[in-house]
Amino acid sequence: MSDPDHYAVLGVEPTADPETIREAWRFQLRAFHPDRFSSEQHARAERMAKRVNEAWQVLGEPAARARYDRQRRDAAISGAVGASEILRELPCVSCGTLSAVPDQAGRTVTVKCPACQQQFTAIVGATLLGRPRLEARYLGGRHLLHLVAGDGTVTTVAARKLPTELALIEGETVSVVLRGRGRGARYVIVHGRITDMGWRTG
Repeated sequence: MSDPDHYAVLGVEPTADPETIREAWRFQLRAFHPDRFSSEQHARAERMAKRVNEAWQVLGEPAARARYDRQRRDAAISGAVGASEILRELPCVSCGTLSAVPDQAGRTVTVKCPACQQQFTAIVGATLLGRPRLEARYLGGRHLLHLVAGDGTVTTVAARKLPTELALIEGETVSVVLRGRGRGARYVIVHGRITDMGWRTG
């Protein structure tokens, strides 16, 4: 069965009625319209809008949806669902090119950018412990993120410019691309059920 899961892309259950699927498609298309995003997020929004439209082409047409549902059932029976490795897309600190990195359950790894060949460090697939805490420092401020790895190790990372629209809550899965020599966060990426969203924070 081909990825992605069209129901997950639209954020609906496989039992959703046609009108619910149509409304979800329209909502997602508005939410991820590329014109709403800065140049840094524009390409990602274009990819997401394309995925949303692909999901609608399958789920919005009754015959195509029936075929897709049969494929899902067959894949579930054969055990193929969920067998694929989870990949996290992380931006390079030098050129911004996205690298697909296997989920590390919160471990820190070194990633080599496929475009510029520069290496950068990232904490991949950690769980957020509590909410980011604002810590006043001189005239500015910074947020402290406490990240838990799969083995229970807690790492604290500072982010200088955490935007207000990034309303992180405890339990979310996040990755953090670190600035040179591990001095705080350059990018914070939230891994959602439907898509990933990232912000440059330093």
